[in-house]
Amino acid sequence: MKIVALAAVGITASLALTACGGSSSSDSGKSASGPKTGTIRLWLNGPDTPQSIVDYATAEFAKENPGSKVVFERQQWTGIVAKLTTALSSSSSPDVVELGNTDAQAFEAAGALKDLTADKAALGGDDLVQSLVDSGSFDGKFYGAPYYGGARVVIYRKDLFKKAGITATPTSTQEFVDDGIKLAQKNAATKDFSGIYLAGKDWYPSLPFIWDNGGDIATRTGGKWTGQLSSPGSITGLNVVKTIMDKASKAPKDGDGTKDYVAFCNNQVGMLMGPGWKVGQIIAKDGGCPKMADKIGAFALPGKTPGSLAPAFLGGSNIAISAKTKYPALSLSLLKIMTGDGYQKQMAALGLLPAKKSLLADVKGDSSVQAQAKAATNTRFTPESPNWAGVEASSTLPDMFVGIAKGKDVTAQAKTADAAIEAALNR
Repeated sequence: MKIVALAAVGITASLALTACGGSSSSDSGKSASGPKTGTIRLWLNGPDTPQSIVDYATAEFAKENPGSKVVFERQQWTGIVAKLTTALSSSSSPDVVELGNTDAQAFEAAGALKDLTADKAALGGDDLVQSLVDSGSFDGKFYGAPYYGGARVVIYRKDLFKKAGITATPTSTQEFVDDGIKLAQKNAATKDFSGIYLAGKDWYPSLPFIWDNGGDIATRTGGKWTGQLSSPGSITGLNVVKTIMDKASKAPKDGDGTKDYVAFCNNQVGMLMGPGWKVGQIIAKDGGCPKMADKIGAFALPGKTPGSLAPAFLGGSNIAISAKTKYPALSLSLLKIMTGDGYQKQMAALGLLPAKKSLLADVKGDSSVQAQAKAATNTRFTPESPNWAGVEASSTLPDMFVGIAKGKDVTAQAKTADAAIEAALNR
C-alpha cells in the first residue's frame, strides 16, 4: 500500500479550473451530461491494481457504453501530486484519476474534481468504507469514491505468546498492554526487546488509543479548527501510549518505525502495530526473514471495552472525476463499475480492502489480511482539511510523541502540538 504524504503547498493556486475544459477525445454528440460516446482516460497509480482487473473494467465499460472506450495510463506514486496538479489543470486532463487518501482533500478544495454528491448513493452510499468517504469529502460535498484501503493491525509472535503463557490474543486495551508488558518481562534477557514495539516518531499506531477514549487530533466548529490533543479523552489515550513506551517498548525513542521489521526478524519484538502488508515486509526474501512465516499471527487492535475494536487508521485511495472532463456521464459510468461488486470482489481477492463494508468478508489472504478486514469495520481518518498535509509534512506530531517517549509531561506536549495544528489548519 503506497500512501503519499502531500508536501506541495501551491495546489489551489495552480489549479485554475473552469467548468469546461479538455479531454483526449474529439468525439461529438453532446448531451446535458456531455458526449454520449467518446474515449476517456483513466489514471491509476502504482502496481496495486493488476492489469487483469483493469481489463475487466474496460470490457464492462465497453459493453455498457457501445462506441466508447477507456484508455488506461498507469502512473507511479513517486511525484504523483505534482503530476496531477499539472494534468488536472490542463486542457488534456485525464478523466478519471486515483488519489492517495492523504492527497485527496487538497485537490477537492482546489476545485480540481467533479462534485459527486448527487451520485454517492449510486456509487455505494452508506455501504462505502467511512474513513475513505471522509477523505473523499470536503466542505459537506462528496468528490472521491473509496477505491481500496489498508488498515493497521497488530502483528505478533505466536511462539513468544506461548512461551509467555499467553493463551489467546487480547480482547481489550488493558489486556493488550498487560500482554505487552508480560512479553517484555519474559524476554528481558534479549537486548532491546519490545513486548509492543512503538517508536517515538511513528505516530499512526497511537491514534487508536486517542480516538477510542473520545479524543481527537482537531475538530472544526463554525469554520475554525481547534486542537483536541490536550482534551481529556486524548490525554487518557496518550497516557496509554506513555505506558506502552515506558513499560513495554524498547524501540528507539526518536525512531520512525521504518526498521521495525528488522527488530522483528532479530527476535526483539513480541507485537507491533503496522499496516497489513507489514507481514510481507517481515518475511520478504530480500531483507526479511522468510523462515519466520509460521511464527507470525495478526489481530485487529482491541478497544477499551472488552470485545470491542479500537478505531483503526485506514490508509488507501480514492477515485474521482476531473472537473475538466468533457465526459462526465461516461466517467461516472466507469466509476460505478470500479466501485461495483464485480470489480471490488476481485480487489478483495488480492488481499486489498474493498470500497464497501459488505464486501470485507470477501478479502482473501493470511491472518494479517483477515485482521485488516476486521479492523476496517471501525476506522477513522485525520482532520478533513486541505491544510492537513502541512501538518503531516511537519514535525508537530513526531515531536509530541518523541517528547512523551523521553518522559516529558504529556499534557504540556499535547498543548504545544494543539497550538501548532491550529495555526496550520486555520491559516
